[in-house]
Amino acid sequence: MSLSRTLGTAAAGVAAGAAVVVLPALGSGSAAPDFARDVAPIVRETCLGCHRDGGIAPFAFRTERDLASRAPLVVAALEQRRMPPWPPSARSPRFVGEARRTLDDRERDTLIRWAQSQTVRPGGARRGTPVGRPPAVPNALRPGESRLAVRMPRSYLPSASNGSTDDYRCFLLDPKLTNDAFVTSAQIVPGAGSLVHHVILYRVAPSVVPQAAALDRESAGPGWTCFGGPGVGAGTRSDPRGSLEDAGWIAAWAPGTGADRFREGTGVPLPAGSRIVMQVHYNLLNGRRPDRSRAVLTTVPATKRLTPVETLLLPAPVELACRAGESGPLCDRTAAVFDQVDRFGADSALVPTGLLLICGRDAAHPVPSAVTSCDRPIGRPVTIQAVGGHMHLLGRSIEVWLNPGTARAKLLLEIPRWNFHWQAVYQLEQPIAAGPGDVLRVTCRHDTSLRRGPPRYVLWGEGTTDEMCLGIVQVTPR
Repeated sequence: MSLSRTLGTAAAGVAAGAAVVVLPALGSGSAAPDFARDVAPIVRETCLGCHRDGGIAPFAFRTERDLASRAPLVVAALEQRRMPPWPPSARSPRFVGEARRTLDDRERDTLIRWAQSQTVRPGGARRGTPVGRPPAVPNALRPGESRLAVRMPRSYLPSASNGSTDDYRCFLLDPKLTNDAFVTSAQIVPGAGSLVHHVILYRVAPSVVPQAAALDRESAGPGWTCFGGPGVGAGTRSDPRGSLEDAGWIAAWAPGTGADRFREGTGVPLPAGSRIVMQVHYNLLNGRRPDRSRAVLTTVPATKRLTPVETLLLPAPVELACRAGESGPLCDRTAAVFDQVDRFGADSALVPTGLLLICGRDAAHPVPSAVTSCDRPIGRPVTIQAVGGHMHLLGRSIEVWLNPGTARAKLLLEIPRWNFHWQAVYQLEQPIAAGPGDVLRVTCRHDTSLRRGPPRYVLWGEGTTDEMCLGIVQVTPR
């Protein structure tokens, strides 16, 4: 079974909600912050990752006027702490880049007071003072690094069948490496941003490149349909647990994320002759148009002897029954399983049962629950470098713990208000050592009242209307 399975990051575009607010007038002695001196630097640092031309936000912040014209929205988003989005809770450990992606009290107050001044005195933003350029991308070259660009061989027009709006397509990319290397960062750039739900880059060892090439050759058009993992390498039917121990990921992308840079001295090994599979999940609710996504990697020669980064997956089963008083053909669990088979193929039927078994549940008599979890013992000495989580539209919260319920318990990540649009893997400021005798646990809470469409029994599945509960833990060996 192809433990689904490597599912990562999901997402759709970002939408800023409108709000009607009553703004208090500034006191006569209150001086509004200066845009160029006080406001623009904060916007450049914190907002332009999304609010720029070609970005995922619904509007760009190019000039002072762009912000002033949306002053009520700006105030509402800041006061309600919806923007800038930072899903981890205050209980979570500190993460690399957290200061850059969040606002302190002084910065938040500066932006609010300036936006209030534009509403009260609407003539204040006449000059169109430019915001400026966003900060340099995190994968700027370090000493000894080279830049390596890979791209889908040609454009692909997504399609779906059997009533699905999801298309999972894998594309075989050749980095043309003649010497062993380590990937030290990856920046994924979707072509059709409104359709690309998420992207995962997998490494394909030279020994299995012929299998991947055969899948590509035997499929019509560029790439091949790939439910879950790419169908080659660690995530194959013959080695399902291998895909959990090392998913073969290089990097993942979802809307709102930037470039993934590994910690200094670490990287993902990429031997000479390897290929890269780019798995793209297209969500066709926004229509169809050609896509040609790409990625820009930074690499160093393997002679640098970096510590290899591996990605552990912590899935938990999902069993969500129809709510009381609901009825329909898909409220039957068996019918829901066959519905997944119709949409994604026979392998999808194995996943719900496989997850129940892996997590020690009774697969013959599954018990529906809005809360699910799974424990995973750590079998070797590792250092935990980064942590992430993944759910779909019914997700409410997710936690990843080390040694829960013991004196050695450490919270690795808590996202108390799950937002489908904002998913990432967060690099710990202080890596954590773990090893034999330690246990990882993922816990997810779902809410079926958030379900869209007709009543159904919801299982673990790849579609946007299916669900997942997945912890993602990047480690290095010790």
